[in-house]
Amino acid sequence: MINGYPTFEELENRIKRQISWRGNSEKVALLWRGYLSGLLEWGILEITAYDNLMKFLPPIGQVELHELFSDEPITPEEEEGIFWPAPNKLGE
Repeated sequence: MINGYPTFEELENRIKRQISWRGNSEKVALLWRGYLSGLLEWGILEITAYDNLMKFLPPIGQVELHELFSDEPITPEEEEGIFWPAPNKLGE
């Protein structure tokens, strides 16, 4: 990460604190997914840090995030491969 910006540990702790206050709800997940995606797109967050932080959040909005980064609608074939971990496997 770039100096002067939040570190991985700071972001991890912030995510965990908010989840402890609000639960790992859809609203919390979407808020953090959007925030982390912005940091990634602006080059403030590295892809490995992004991937590791996203693991704390449920896989909500995966298709929309894919479309956001690719700037085009997703195909049905692509959609089948996006869900990791599979939504029905979360928390197992």
